[in-house]
Order: sequence, then structure tokens, then C-alpha cells
Amino acid sequence: MLMTALSTLFALAVLVSVHEAGHYFVARFFGVKVLRFSVGFGKPIYTKIGLTGTEYVFGWLPLGGYVRMLDSRAEKVPSDELEQAFDLKSPWKRIAIVAAGPLVNLIFAGLLYGVIQVMGTPQLTPIAIAKNDAVQDFQEPHQILAIDGSLTPTWEAVNLALAKRMGETTAIEFSLQRLDQAALQAQSELANELDVLPKLGSAFVKSIDVANWMSESSTQSPLAQLELDIWRPSVPVILDRVVEGSAAQKAGLQPADQVIAVNNKPMPVFEGFVDFVQQRPDESIVVTVLRNNQQLDVPVDLQSYTDPSGALIGSIGIGVQSISWPASIVFEQQLGLFDGLVAGFGKSLEMAKLTFGFIVQLVKGLVSIDHLSGPISIVKIASASAESGLITYLAFMAYLSVSLGVLNLLPVPMLDGGHLIYYLIEAATGKKVPDSIQAIGLRIGMVLVFSVMIVAIINDLLRL
Repeated sequence: MLMTALSTLFALAVLVSVHEAGHYFVARFFGVKVLRFSVGFGKPIYTKIGLTGTEYVFGWLPLGGYVRMLDSRAEKVPSDELEQAFDLKSPWKRIAIVAAGPLVNLIFAGLLYGVIQVMGTPQLTPIAIAKNDAVQDFQEPHQILAIDGSLTPTWEAVNLALAKRMGETTAIEFSLQRLDQAALQAQSELANELDVLPKLGSAFVKSIDVANWMSESSTQSPLAQLELDIWRPSVPVILDRVVEGSAAQKAGLQPADQVIAVNNKPMPVFEGFVDFVQQRPDESIVVTVLRNNQQLDVPVDLQSYTDPSGALIGSIGIGVQSISWPASIVFEQQLGLFDGLVAGFGKSLEMAKLTFGFIVQLVKGLVSIDHLSGPISIVKIASASAESGLITYLAFMAYLSVSLGVLNLLPVPMLDGGHLIYYLIEAATGKKVPDSIQAIGLRIGMVLVFSVMIVAIINDLLRL
């Protein structure tokens, strides 16, 4: 819980500080007096007065922040400070100040993505196989070369390409290369260092029709919703760990045990063992293991859990020794500083476009509001990302920064985007939007924002 709290608070504090710093520094550049720079809301837990008179504050509720500038509409401003009032600056200067926060979030995300590109991290080449016999052309493993013309060197690229079609009724075009499954398995078993995939035939194009693609929220990955799965080498069932309080622990199974049969049925690979267990919730089985070169029959009373569809799934509570991935399907790209930053900013823009596209589809009613996530989901993802390592955590922060930037640019009164609309109207017409209209807009914006927050929190609670 401590790790969860610290990883979440750190991410929020950094991203809010970055956002508000964008407003702050551009305001100072244009000669606007900043009265308060606050990270978080509520009662201050830390306060400091800067050399320029700005009050720097950390509030106890770190779910946002604000920069309070001198404004003649909110308070009486001495005549010698009028030139430092925000509302008396030209509309274009106010536009720059307001837009700076979201834009700095996008820039910061680009820097984080750039750092990830420079650090480099091994990823798997996307090789898919059918989850069942009904899926045509995927009975053998296939490398996914491209989706809708966009190259897909990694699984991340595959998921992003599929997410771009969210809400559509269309045909998704896959460029595929059939592979030799036996040769891939042999590469894995022999720890083959060759970086050549065992191809069969020539690459080809296959279109898969989808209706209202991913419009409903689902715990399944985009690939699984196409009845496809990630190809994995078959591995023997050699226990690496036994979960505390699990059926396996209660039965006396131990790390290093090798499962060779279940109910006298040979069980040479892990996939078959998983299927056997999952189809037998709360049943009693006999697991035959090799332990110290001795064969033992161990009775096990399986446990169960309910999946998102309501089905009861059998559970035993073990982990097996890690998969030995053949070198031919491990993809690692480590860029230089300049190329990494260029790729990072490109990724930031791509994620911003994807986020904006999702919002448009949501407004059109083409995707369900069940997709919305709130603070509980952010906390869970922050914790899981921190546990997965630095690169995963940086990627989480980068995407959260993109989301913060895009959401604040939406033309909703109360958000930065709503203020931008007012100032653009003023710049075009030469007249300020009346305060009475802005006040009405503020109320509408508050209702919209808080309604969305309530829906997101309810979704979070339903997912617990």
C-alpha cells in the first residue's frame, strides 16, 4: 500500500507541477504577476513565499493544482500594478498563457517517451495464433507485419493500431507472414540465438470484419477480442512458485516439482495443464509430479474464481519457470539521443491523437461510457507500473501527461480549452465575452466535468 500511495502521489505531483509550470512561466514572461502556485487543493501542508512575492503551496489533496494570477475582475488592483493584471493583457497573450499548461504536458510526455527510446527495452515481435479452431488462417503462428498499412514491429504497435479503429464497423487489414511453429519451438528449446524467423511462404493480406469495434468495455485485450492469442513456446510444467493459501500450497506442492500427469493423463506442456485446471472449478484431482527423481501422486482440491462474464474458472495457484523466448522474436530498439527525442515527440502526438479520437467517439455514442476510468484505476495502474520497472512507470506517466494535456484542451468551460474559446472570440471580434455568459458557461462546465468524474468513479468501483 505504501508503494501504491507513493508511486501515485509522485506521478500526480510531477504532472500537475509540469502543467502549472507551463502557465506560470509564460505568465511571468508576459509580465503577469503570479499570486499563488499551488500543487494540490485544500489546506496547505507546505507554503513558501518566493522572491517575486509568489506563494508556493502544496495542498493535502493532490488531484490537481492551479496558478492564481493578478486579475482586476477578482480584486481591486493598485494602479501601479494594473499592467501586471492577467485580464488586462492582450487576448493573444492570454491565449498563450492558458495554452501553455496543456502544451507543456504534451512536451513533457514527448521527453519521457524519448527517454524510453534512448534507454531501450526488449519487446516481442507480434506473433499471433488462433485461440480456437474457428479462426481461419491462424492455425499456425503468424507474424503481424502491419495493420491498415502501419508497420507493427511490437505488440504495443499492434494494440495501438487496433485501438485507432475503436467504435468503427469496418474491416481491419492485417499484413501477415506465416511461420513454422515446429521450428519456432525448436529455437526456444535450444535457446537458439538466430535472429531469423522460420517463414513459410510469402507475406499476404487478410481482412477481418468488425462491428462496433471495442465499443463496449472489456477486460480482454484487442487481440483476444479477435479470438487470437500471443504465440508462446510450449514449456514443461515445472513449478517456480506456489501461491500462499492456494490449492497447490494446501496440497503440499513445492517449487521445482515437475507435473507429468493429472488424473493419470499425461501433461507435457503448461498450456494443457492450464486448460485442464480451468475447466474443473472446485473439483478434486490427482497431480503426478517428479520430485527429487521420485514420482509422487498428490491429491489437490482445486479452488475457483469468477471471470468477468460470470463463468466459474478453476484455480490451483502456481507459477512455472519462465519462458525461454527464441532470439528471433525478441525486438529491441535503442536509439541515439536525437533520434530518440524525435521518436518520443512523435509518440506523444500519436497518443494525443488517439486520446482525442476516443473522446470524439465517446461523444458520438460509438463507444460506451464504461471505458471511462477514474482515480481508483489511476492508482492501480500507477502501482502496477512501478512494480513492473522504471520504463513501464515512465510510460504510464507519459500517457497520463498526454491525457492531462488533451483533456484540458477540450472546449469545455472551466477547463483551459473553454477559456481559449473565449479569448479566441475576443481576438476575432475585438470584444470580450460578457462575464454573465462566462459565468453560465462555468456552471455548465462544472456540471459536465463533475458528471464525467462521477461516472468514472462508479466505473472504477464496479471493476473492483
